[in-house]
Order: sequence, then structure tokens, then C-alpha cells
Amino acid sequence: MALPKLFTDGSSNPKTAKSDKAGRKFLTKILHLAPASLSGFNVCSSSSVGCRDGCLNTAGRGQMTTVQKARIRKTLQWFNDRDTFKAQIIKELTAFVKRCEKLGVSAAIRMNGTSDILWEKQFSELFTLFPQITYYDYTKHVKRCLDGYGLPQNYHLTFSRSESNDADCYKVLQSGRHNVAAVVRTKHILETTPSIWGFDTYSADNDDLRFLDPPGSHFGLLYAKGKARKDSSGFVFTQGAMKAPSLPVLA
Repeated sequence: MALPKLFTDGSSNPKTAKSDKAGRKFLTKILHLAPASLSGFNVCSSSSVGCRDGCLNTAGRGQMTTVQKARIRKTLQWFNDRDTFKAQIIKELTAFVKRCEKLGVSAAIRMNGTSDILWEKQFSELFTLFPQITYYDYTKHVKRCLDGYGLPQNYHLTFSRSESNDADCYKVLQSGRHNVAAVVRTKHILETTPSIWGFDTYSADNDDLRFLDPPGSHFGLLYAKGKARKDSSGFVFTQGAMKAPSLPVLA
């Protein structure tokens, strides 16, 4: 019996749809699991209260009960029948690579659409099985973005700011290896903030292809959407925080 598909096409997600239409010769697929502990298993162990409250899990088609049930089902399958889950990923990505080759475009995969799993640890062979795929994700696991941590060459990470990890954001920016994504209140702030804490900014809202962004030590800004528009936790970066951050003293 064939299993339901794990990945959704980039066209089903507003951000990845922008990527597929941006003329950059990439097609995207994205894996959505049930975020945080919604399934009974925690797939976002470094998430904050603000992050969980503002999660885009229920944005767009995510509001549908059938979609939520599918994400929970997939998450339970990952924890309870990992071998079958991995086999299904390989099957789907094999077909996706062939499709991209036929169309003359490159394949891009976002494994953590609504999760923060360390795929390089949990499914390390994935990156060597499909070396032609560019994998990319946002993460709040700071160790993944600091010196000395080994990521597969075809896996690109952007560190994600929350209301409680400014010190970690500063470490990541200082290391120069990865950019930091931050949510701001409005498009106006996004368009009129050339730097934060002395680090240049750019819009991360035009598409989802973070691996094509300027290399490390930049702030990628996204304007608040969905539940994040009403954030009061500090998850949405305010102009006050930008002007007077409490920065850690580095050794």
C-alpha cells in the first residue's frame, strides 16, 4: 500500500511559491511536521514561547483540519516507524530530482517547514544520497551555526531570532558563518532599517531561497505575518531593541 506523500510542492506555500516563480531556476519542496509538541513529540526543542505562539503552522492551508491531521500523522510516523519514513523520503526525492532534471532546474528542499530537527544527525545519509539537492532550513539550535560544527556541504542554515536568544544571535553574527533571520513589525521597518547592531540587513521576504542570500553576518528581515502580527513577547523585533540591544561580552 502506497504511503501518503510527505513533501508538499513549493507552490503550496506562499514563501516557497515566490521562490519557484522568481526566475532563479529552482524548484522547491517542503516537509511540514506538527511543530513543537503538538503531536506528543517535541520537534522544536530550542523554540521559545514567542516562536510557538507566532508559528506559521496554521497559516494558509495549515488552517485546515485535514492538513493538521496529516502533519501529526507524519510526525508520529517519523518517531514510530523511522525506516519507513526514510524510505518514503528517498522515494519522493528520487522522483523530484528526475523532475527537476527534465525541467532544467535545480532541486531545493526545506526539511524543517514547521520543525527544527537536526537532520544532519538523524538522517545523515540523506545529504550524500542526493548531493545535487540544496537543502536549507531555519534553526534555533545555536550550536549548528557556530565554529566547529560540521554541516553537510549541501545544507544551508539560517539562525532564527526569538525574544530570548539575542546573545546567541550575536554569537552567530560574530562567527561570520551564518546569517540571522528576524521578524519585524511592518514592511516599512523592513525597508528602512539598513543595519542592526552594526550588521547589514537585507529583505528575506522576497523568496525563500536563503542559501542565495549574502554570506554570513547579515540580518535577514521578514515582516510579521499571521499570529506574529499580534506578538507581545518580543519575538517580533522592535525598533527599540534594534537601537539599544543588550549585547553579550565576548571572551
